[in-house]
Order: sequence, then structure tokens, then C-alpha cells
Amino acid sequence: MELSLLIMKKGYITALGYLLFLAGFMSILLSMVGLQLTFLGWLSDLSVGFSILVKLVMLFSGLIIMYMSKMPPEDDADIIV
Repeated sequence: MELSLLIMKKGYITALGYLLFLAGFMSILLSMVGLQLTFLGWLSDLSVGFSILVKLVMLFSGLIIMYMSKMPPEDDADIIV
């Protein structure tokens, strides 16, 4: 039951990772030409370094989430302690 529920949610987790990656990538790309995404406008009020750091964290966390969602589930029964 638990494994099938995890498999059903993999699509949502992948979509979340893709949206994070896309938002981070687009915000960095648009900031290079002087534009910004509306929902990330509050980042422009902060310092430049911190806003770039937040955008990079969004980008890389999206990639990591997508990668981890595509990994096959581990079987913990095989682990001998």
C-alpha cells in the first residue's frame, strides 16, 4: 500500500521540482535583462547577492527534487544492520 501511494505521488513531486527549476531559471534569465517574475518581486527589495542566492537555491533544489523523484524506491528490508 505504501509503495503504490509513493509511486502515485511521484508525478506530483516531479512536477513540483520542474516548477521550482523553471521559476529559478526564468527569474535568473529575466533578471539579466532587467525584468522580474511578478510573484518573486519581493526579492528585488532584498540585496542583490541574497536574491541571486535564493534564485540559485530554487533552481538547484528543483533539479535535485526531479532527480530524486525519478530514482527507484529503496527496499529497506535488504539492509542488514
